[in-house]
Amino acid sequence: MCGIVGYLGFSQAAPVLLSSLRCLEYRGYDSAGVAVIENGQLAVLKATGKLSNLEVLLAEQKPQSTIGIGHTRWATHGVPNNNNAHPHLDCTGTLAIVHNGIIENYQTLRSELTGRGHLFKSDTDTEVVAHLIEDQLKQTGDMLTSIRHAVSRLEGAYALGVVSQRFPETIYAVNHRYSLTVGLGDNESYLASDSVAVRQYTNRILRLEQSEIAEIGQGVVKLYSFDGIAVDRQPVVVDTSTGAFVIDKAGYKHFLLKEMHEQPTVMRQTLGKYLKHPNAPVDFSVGNASSIGSESCAVNLTAEDLSGVHRILVVACGTAYHAGLVGKYIIESLCGIPTEVEVASEMRGRDLLVNQHTLTIAVSQSGETADTLSAITEAASKGSLTLGITNRPDSHLCHITSNLIVTECGIEVSVAATKTFTAQCACFYLLALYIAERIGSVSPERLSQLKGELLAIPILQEQVLSRENEIKQKSLRHAGARDVVFVGRGVNYPIALEGALKLKELSYIHASGYAAGELKHGPIAVLDRDVPVISILVPGALYEKTLSNAQEARARNAQMIAVAVDGDDNAQKTFDTVLSIPPVDEFFSPLLTVIPLQLLSYFIADHLGRDVDQPRNLAKSVTVE
Repeated sequence: MCGIVGYLGFSQAAPVLLSSLRCLEYRGYDSAGVAVIENGQLAVLKATGKLSNLEVLLAEQKPQSTIGIGHTRWATHGVPNNNNAHPHLDCTGTLAIVHNGIIENYQTLRSELTGRGHLFKSDTDTEVVAHLIEDQLKQTGDMLTSIRHAVSRLEGAYALGVVSQRFPETIYAVNHRYSLTVGLGDNESYLASDSVAVRQYTNRILRLEQSEIAEIGQGVVKLYSFDGIAVDRQPVVVDTSTGAFVIDKAGYKHFLLKEMHEQPTVMRQTLGKYLKHPNAPVDFSVGNASSIGSESCAVNLTAEDLSGVHRILVVACGTAYHAGLVGKYIIESLCGIPTEVEVASEMRGRDLLVNQHTLTIAVSQSGETADTLSAITEAASKGSLTLGITNRPDSHLCHITSNLIVTECGIEVSVAATKTFTAQCACFYLLALYIAERIGSVSPERLSQLKGELLAIPILQEQVLSRENEIKQKSLRHAGARDVVFVGRGVNYPIALEGALKLKELSYIHASGYAAGELKHGPIAVLDRDVPVISILVPGALYEKTLSNAQEARARNAQMIAVAVDGDDNAQKTFDTVLSIPPVDEFFSPLLTVIPLQLLSYFIADHLGRDVDQPRNLAKSVTVE
């Protein structure tokens, strides 16, 4: 993986491909390349590192072409270098391919092809596809037939873009358990693995469904199933006036800092979309239509459906998993329904114990996370009700569940999730209120009070962000740490996990998150004056116990840092550094306590000279299992 683009028309292809790849930079990558047909000959240009390196190469070479494909790669097979960067060629050098996903049986295919005389120049799984197509082209001379035969041999999930100098007026695209979008202009066509890259050029969009092949000409596209049957689907017109595809730092040093500061706005938009007033019901049926296609991405769970739910299973990865852990606490508190949260990748190879009395919730920023999609698909096959929480209504997740909650985050450019995390948490609060209303687990008076407090959260978030300079000064005291421990209890235990993840992602400092009560069951062994301990300390049922756990760390001479509310004298006496937040009910505190930890991680990483928007080795949308 990570990003596929293509262009065919009357303009110069290279600038269009480069602009489209820039729209996909937010996904994270380690190399980039393009393949164009220039004067009847296939030309491939690629470079490791940033897209700017490819831009320099294109400026030097100045390829003259009106057709091409491009790719940003995040390594799965083979180290990042020019040989392993996409596009990849067949033996003749006349066919080029770009690929997202993993070919699971590539080693078997590679051995077979090598035995037939094919020469491989990379360590990737991708290259086998080019050679498989080459084999068939020798026999049939027909590209569509050759691609169909090649994909019949492939195992795994993948998306492909293919060009050949033998067919200089066509781009071929393949989608299998992935995401690809074709944009149609006036005698121009665009291809991308994210519709954002297409929507900057045209509002006529055609999404490839699963196991489909597209034959793309100038402003036209023909679709076929893997069986070769023509598919009749018309493009849809989407709204491109919102600026959702505009990527701009708006004066901030990094996208990450900008996106942290967008959290109050995102919270207002997400809450306001589904909850109009403290006395109004949560309504997931409004304002939730997919931006691609006419299907409605709403929540259609009735009171009867929910009364039959005996268990909820949340599946997610990374930061979304931590949002799910917050959701578990909220749902169990308000609805009394046992809720489990599983790392989606751990669902593979197990007997998934769900049935018609289970609601399975998949959480994915991109809606394309492969492990999460596999888990919810399997749950649905076993009769479970399903629901998705995502930032992308045009994603694969929208197409595999009939219930979807869409956050209002816009594009999150930085690889590390910030505003999407708080929005996902907000969606869990809304969902818990929605369920509680329908099953009657909370009184109307209490529901109205909770809704009022939730709607006030954006104001409190703005107050936390207004303390940015103070948080920066205090955070940089600990920039020399090499190991950091985060602890929290109850609803803030997931925030300890998320805080540790952010520090690792951004600064490359090793950090671990623990339930505060577990500190003395092993982790306390690593504590000394060189290991800071960051405690999340919010007044509530677990306040005294969390403070006691912090005292245990203090007795080991650890540097003590707290996220605590204004006016907490215990925090000021116990901790060396206090990152303060406005007073907040413990129940809603994760929506505030995470922000100082985000800022701490950002300022330390920036101080250390890290690439905070695109940390090494990370990808935004992890579309391989």
